[in-house]
Amino acid sequence: MSFKVAASDFDGTLYRDEEFSAADLSAISDWRAAGNKFGIVTGRCRTMIAPLLTKHGVETDFLICDNGAIIFDGAGRILFETELPKAILFELMAEPFVQRSLHFAFETAEAVSCANVKPESWVMRENQRWKFPIDIIEPAQIEQLGKINQFALLFETPDEALAATNTLNDKFGERIHAQKNTYSVDIVAAGIDKAQGVGNLLRIMNWSAAAVHVIGDESNDLPMIRRFGGCTVSTAKAFVKREATTIFNSVGNMLKNFS
Repeated sequence: MSFKVAASDFDGTLYRDEEFSAADLSAISDWRAAGNKFGIVTGRCRTMIAPLLTKHGVETDFLICDNGAIIFDGAGRILFETELPKAILFELMAEPFVQRSLHFAFETAEAVSCANVKPESWVMRENQRWKFPIDIIEPAQIEQLGKINQFALLFETPDEALAATNTLNDKFGERIHAQKNTYSVDIVAAGIDKAQGVGNLLRIMNWSAAAVHVIGDESNDLPMIRRFGGCTVSTAKAFVKREATTIFNSVGNMLKNFS
């Protein structure tokens, strides 16, 4: 197989300081023009990032969203999807420490729905900046939603997020996988993470023989960095840099290096 596959994290890696750099966009265009594949692997749902990608002309061959819980091709068709059963979600919401979350975000292929949104939550502010559709619901209304791929929480401090992550995995780890990302805790089906997401993409698309290059900057990127000998950016946290094979100043620099 002659082409290569590059998968980039979104926040803090490709999308930095609330913008995409012209150099990165040019490198992505050159990478794809050479016959290679480029996509984004993110903890966010497609609904959140699609308006930004369209606005800035970011073209991709795939999107791995919700930490690997759902995968789309370049045309937005679902290639792979996992579901968090409603029953486990009601169990999670009943936990006292989960009730301290600044919002409950329920992410499906078509929408993001939020409940228990507190004033300190960023979700409504980000909704105004990014212009993605959002529904405000009561927790009981999740029964009316489609397949929920990810349940996302937000805490006031990283330590509180870490404690919640550990407690959730200790108590519910046979059924769910909680992943910390700074202040956030993203909950998906058991066995799902970004490494598994990239692996599922390669299997489904029959790209397993291609050279794979991944890049990320946060704790939820570590599974794919470890599995694929991945890279990070110079602005990443020290614990991510220690596990990356190479540190680049940008996604564009990584693409140029491996072209």
